[in-house]
Amino acid sequence: MEMRAMEDVGIGEDLTPALPPMAFVLHETAVSSNCSACFSILPPQPFPPINPNFRPNCSHFPSPTPLYCSVNCSSVDSPLHFSSGEIRLLSLFRQSPPSVWEDSSDLRLSLRLIHLLQKIGEIECPEASEIIERIGGLMTNREKLIFEESRNSKSQFSDENLRDCGDSGENSENVYQKIKMGAKMMAEARRASTDRHVNAEKKRDDFVLEEMVLYLVLTNAVEVQDKNGGAIGIAVYDTAFSWINHSCSPNSCYRFVSALENHQQSSLRIASYATSGRRHRYGDIERNGYGPRVIVRSIKTVQKGEEVTIAYTDLLQPKEMRRAQLWFKYRFSCSCPRCVVVPTTYVDYALQALSVGCTDNQDSSDSKIEKLMQSFDDATNDYLSLGDAESCCKKLEHLMNESIKPKETKSPQLHLFHYLSLNAYTTLASSYKVRASDLSALNYEVEKHKLEAFDLYKTSAAYSLLLAGVTHHLFMSESALVASAANFWINAGESLLNLAKNSMWDSNSTLKPRKCNDYCLVDTLEPNSTIPLEEIKSRFFNCIANMTLKVWSVLASESSFLRSIQNPIDFTWLASSETSMILSAEEESRLAGFVLKKGSPSLEASECDDQVRMNLVMLSVHCLRYGAMLSSICYGLSDEMYYNRTLEVLKELYGNK
Repeated sequence: MEMRAMEDVGIGEDLTPALPPMAFVLHETAVSSNCSACFSILPPQPFPPINPNFRPNCSHFPSPTPLYCSVNCSSVDSPLHFSSGEIRLLSLFRQSPPSVWEDSSDLRLSLRLIHLLQKIGEIECPEASEIIERIGGLMTNREKLIFEESRNSKSQFSDENLRDCGDSGENSENVYQKIKMGAKMMAEARRASTDRHVNAEKKRDDFVLEEMVLYLVLTNAVEVQDKNGGAIGIAVYDTAFSWINHSCSPNSCYRFVSALENHQQSSLRIASYATSGRRHRYGDIERNGYGPRVIVRSIKTVQKGEEVTIAYTDLLQPKEMRRAQLWFKYRFSCSCPRCVVVPTTYVDYALQALSVGCTDNQDSSDSKIEKLMQSFDDATNDYLSLGDAESCCKKLEHLMNESIKPKETKSPQLHLFHYLSLNAYTTLASSYKVRASDLSALNYEVEKHKLEAFDLYKTSAAYSLLLAGVTHHLFMSESALVASAANFWINAGESLLNLAKNSMWDSNSTLKPRKCNDYCLVDTLEPNSTIPLEEIKSRFFNCIANMTLKVWSVLASESSFLRSIQNPIDFTWLASSETSMILSAEEESRLAGFVLKKGSPSLEASECDDQVRMNLVMLSVHCLRYGAMLSSICYGLSDEMYYNRTLEVLKELYGNK
């Protein structure tokens, strides 16, 4: 199945209206903070589920209990919570948590979907031997996952490519056993529910219906994110969204909106080219306008009749890791243009690149890289699992000095663009910020702590800027990375702005309003500007690159690894025959348009604090606006939001000057 554009579509245009979900649930971690009906933030006194058999008191329900922001939300969602068996499933999880299911979200969503599909007659209880490829038009993948031989999986993808695949890296036997256990729990929960369809079913031990729908959910459900990018739940949508295929170089993306939000509605501009004429009765599902809605939006030009594609996996992973994840989760081997092109694309080359000069044979290099991966995982685990940010920083800094820092060596060295390097920059930007925040909270009145926290904030900002620069370099060759580039530029801008506003700067220093010599973004670039996109990108990037030279030595001063980076934005200093061989003439031309202007002044040691701070402010607002401009391609109106915010920031720092 596939979806194609019904008309020509430009960059940054909605392809669908806000599509409502068929079924949705919050993750257990978000149940206590978000409304289970509309996904909005809960008020201080939330409302419990409404059930006539209980008084409205949250203590009568198993934990975690769905909570609501209003009586209306509770009255709409509560009936499904009880009739689907969800409340019983939560009770089973509390009594005896299954080791293979860390979160009940997939099971709860499956219960809700069974109930809704049975109400509209889209699903009946199948026989154990019955093969049902699709339910309501949505792929189940049950037969592939059950009968696919494990050796076929292992022959396509090596173990090291699955190290970061999580559950999707499990072998077929483990996945099947996990599904069987989950289906059994679902069947037990349904029998304790008030669903009339369950009472009509004969007692059986094979749980085929539960299995099939659980497989459908694992194949089709998408993770719902809040405005900060945090995962708060999962949802299943009908064929208008679920039939959109994957590509590692997609022409579209998607975003979530609340039914309560005001947003401009687009018409449905995509259609299925499936030959089957069967119509599914999704319109009969009682959705009541609740749940996270999804909007598909173009990130490239799409011609009439061209297939619309989105990404099912992280595009900043190397090719073999992406293909392995897609195989184990969806049971298809990706054959998109980015994956099959020969020679490999520049981005995929860079994400697995080793520094020039390595003379080890391939087997030796692979073995050493695998050990490095384990070391990086161990260091990151100190922060993510143990909460030890300081240990994580020390270990990662040591690893990066040994394995990434540019130097002459015959051992395999990770390139600055390697995907492990990008993961390290992300972790370090966050962990240094956490350390600084913790130190400030400990005893901010102590001068020593204030200075140390200030240095940690500087290093965090430096890694944020490096991550934005590296991602942007890759984005110049693969425009589908626009969402990642936008996110990292905004993060870098926020980090730099917080540093510029830090109280450790000389309290007597005064910031004088200053305009950008090349491009005064605040005065001339308003939302919905008619300036061509490529010109805007070029001007913004040139400004950012030149401003970075003036502050980089200050930002990088506390890290020996960062001090080895000559420029975190313009990487022409890393140029080699190895990269020039793989770049096409078109890519070289595109890169040339973003090369740093020559003759830009570097930061002198004698430059005073207010000049450094001024440069940080100007750099931060440029990063924010550039990130917002890229973000508007993916998400619509965020450019205007950040435009207004930059104006507020400048007024706060400069007053009314």
